[in-house]
Amino acid sequence: MQKVTVLYVAGTGRSGSTLLGNMLGQVAGFFSGGEMNNLFKRGVTENWFCGCGVRFDSCPVWTEVLARAYGPSGTDPQAMVRCLNRLTRVRQIPSLLRRKGDPAGLGAGAPECLAELDRLYRALGESTGARVIVDSSKSPSYGFLLGMLPSVDLRVVHLVRDPRGTAFSWRRKVMRSDGAAERPMQRMSLPKSSALWSIWNLTAEAMWRRSGAPYMRLRYEDLMAGPAEAVKTVLDLAGVAPEDLDFIGDGCVTLDPHHTISGNPMRLRTGEVELKPDLEWATAMPFAQRLIVTVLTAHSLRRYGYPI
Repeated sequence: MQKVTVLYVAGTGRSGSTLLGNMLGQVAGFFSGGEMNNLFKRGVTENWFCGCGVRFDSCPVWTEVLARAYGPSGTDPQAMVRCLNRLTRVRQIPSLLRRKGDPAGLGAGAPECLAELDRLYRALGESTGARVIVDSSKSPSYGFLLGMLPSVDLRVVHLVRDPRGTAFSWRRKVMRSDGAAERPMQRMSLPKSSALWSIWNLTAEAMWRRSGAPYMRLRYEDLMAGPAEAVKTVLDLAGVAPEDLDFIGDGCVTLDPHHTISGNPMRLRTGEVELKPDLEWATAMPFAQRLIVTVLTAHSLRRYGYPI
């Protein structure tokens, strides 16, 4: 059986994963699916907008993929949501590390859930003809599950951003209109976003250094400073020869519509998009808030090349 290559973007929210995913989706033969861990909830159940601009149930690409994967009888999206939520909880991480390659050890229903997930990625590769599927779900646990699927050849890009930047972004009031209804994006307190940054980033390293899957770390700030060089490095990880990256210009990138399930609302943006690092936190974030995040994440700041 020929495997489908999945290029997985791991990390935490508000780190630029949606932009990176859609940039990679511009490469010939690449398919950007967005946060595919939300497919059964935000796509099948809640009918969010696809990145192509239509509702999920009207997107011809996803309609074909689901029909190929599950046939006319379909699958139970609620059961998939419940199972994936359980398997990707933070407290499940030790079990994932111990039980790699053994879905039966992850509890009742896990083998069946992963079998359904395997059918989805196999059908996506067959329907789109993509040589690489880009999944920007970010969750280390979900990415680790993908590495257990028989049909998937997993490659991991671990995207890291300065935690003070992500914490500042998590506190912004932003409305999103790409969902089932217009609503504000999720917000997070400084302690919670700092804990998430620490747990998910350190877990990503621990998981894939043990698994042996091809893995690299990329900083958001380096992606913004040298997008062409960063994308070429990712292509090498994916086992793809250097491509003509003419969609990357001087300080900008030209994006086509992509069939993304979920992610930052900017996933719907097309045409020329400015590549400018979001550094507003450095001047607009109060000193006390920066101090809180710095203290809570100090254990890894220098590890990832950020100043204390």
